[in-house]
Amino acid sequence: MTVVHLPGHTAGHSGFLIEPDGFLFVGDIDLTSFGPYYGDAGSSLVDFEASMRRCREIDARWYGTSHQKGVIEGAEEFRRRLDDFAGVVARREAALLAFLGEPRSVEEIVEHRLVYRPHVEGPQVRPVERRTAVQHLDVLMSGGQVAEVDQGRFRAT
Repeated sequence: MTVVHLPGHTAGHSGFLIEPDGFLFVGDIDLTSFGPYYGDAGSSLVDFEASMRRCREIDARWYGTSHQKGVIEGAEEFRRRLDDFAGVVARREAALLAFLGEPRSVEEIVEHRLVYRPHVEGPQVRPVERRTAVQHLDVLMSGGQVAEVDQGRFRAT
């Protein structure tokens, strides 16, 4: 068995490649429609995206996920589902860019919600939304797609 470091969900998140059977357990790269979860204090959007790219490079016969999806047979099917999963990040980013058509604060982005649907309540919602928003803002600002136009207010460029 080979441990494959796949940070992003958490800093220490790892997968396990069981050889020679060809089984890769990817854990919380779970391929659910909820999408990648990088909203914890130790999570990283940048690392999660790199880990998804790393998973695409590993050929296996079966891929095991946590949560709802279970075992997926075949690299082609796994990669198709992985692309759908990664697409959630792109949709969140597009939603944020659209929302930033006018200057917004992080708190306004939190209220707008990138992760949870409006009806979802719980003590985790605001902290997860805040960490997710800040990570997306950091990525978009480093790429020149968003700028801080006022102290604490951000706008798409």
